[in-house]
Amino acid sequence: NLKSLGADELKQETNKAKDLLDALSRSGSLAIESSELHVIVAVTHCFEKDIIGTIIQDNVNPIQKIEASTLLFASAIHGVDARELIKDESELNRLEGENPLLLKDSESIDEEDEFTRLASC
Repeated sequence: NLKSLGADELKQETNKAKDLLDALSRSGSLAIESSELHVIVAVTHCFEKDIIGTIIQDNVNPIQKIEASTLLFASAIHGVDARELIKDESELNRLEGENPLLLKDSESIDEEDEFTRLASC
């Protein structure tokens, strides 16, 4: 299930993160010279049939589905339109043909509806 955090929940989660950092740094007495933050986003894709059935019987290319969801997540994480993430013009043209709604200008589509469409299994 997809859930968005409201303002109060976001503030609570931010405070939890700050409390954790405070505990790890011993309330600032332990200097943190440098640090990195790694975020891992796990995604699963479900198809009604096995891979061969999906490709041959349903005539669905699972790679296209994975590309679309990857672009969608990257767009959300980086806060930019999916079009801006694709630098190669030929790839952009190919992906526009396969995912026209995903690669439209952000003003011309309701993002939540598109996310729901692409994220549904």
